[in-house]
Amino acid sequence: MSTPIQPWYTFEDVSYTSSLIGAAAPDASVDGRIVTELRDAILAGDLVAGTRLNQADLATQLGVSRIPVRDALQRLAAEGLVEIRGRAGTFVSALSVADLQELYELREAVEPLAARLGLPNVGRAQFLRMEQLHRQLAEEQDPRAWMRANAAFHAQLHASAGRPRMIALVEHLRRLTDRYLHLHLSVIGGLERLQDEHAQILDAARRRDPAAVAECTHVHLATSHEFVLSYLLEHDLEIPPAELKETP
Repeated sequence: MSTPIQPWYTFEDVSYTSSLIGAAAPDASVDGRIVTELRDAILAGDLVAGTRLNQADLATQLGVSRIPVRDALQRLAAEGLVEIRGRAGTFVSALSVADLQELYELREAVEPLAARLGLPNVGRAQFLRMEQLHRQLAEEQDPRAWMRANAAFHAQLHASAGRPRMIALVEHLRRLTDRYLHLHLSVIGGLERLQDEHAQILDAARRRDPAAVAECTHVHLATSHEFVLSYLLEHDLEIPPAELKETP
């Protein structure tokens, strides 16, 4: 009997996208809380690249047993935020030029298509939600809150594409690039440019122009790709595997 092929994504990716457009509640379970806390710590740089994550220490800090910590680390490994290296332990993944380029090349290929396919199915409520989120993005100061609003803004389009695998892929890739976007927002800057690009996407969507929505989405991703890539190359932010730290 042949071994079943395991998917590269889980349907959590689809359900999470649904939560972004208001169709589902966030994961409030213990596992979900731990994943959120650890993800936020990695995105904010509190747990830097190369840090060794000790399950026992994390369980004590979070006030839980080791089992939900282990499960949370496995979920974060699927998002590319940590690396599980067998007996060597679990480490916060390094920021990598090669990783950045592959992720953004994939996003630039898939996300504009999803937005183009989704636009004809977007209703008035979703347009109003996009406008509300666009205003929120203009005022939001916290990078993590900005990223959540940004994800919801784009989800109004691609979540309507009627392509479950494509939607899951878009969401999966977005999560994998979250650390680079956080770097873009908190260190590199460029919020005004991002807001201008969101305005262009929204305008193209209002005009019901699928080709323009796809082009604006591609430009939006490609520009962010170039911004972060230039910063990584300039500051040589790839961290060698030998530079490891224990969790405090």
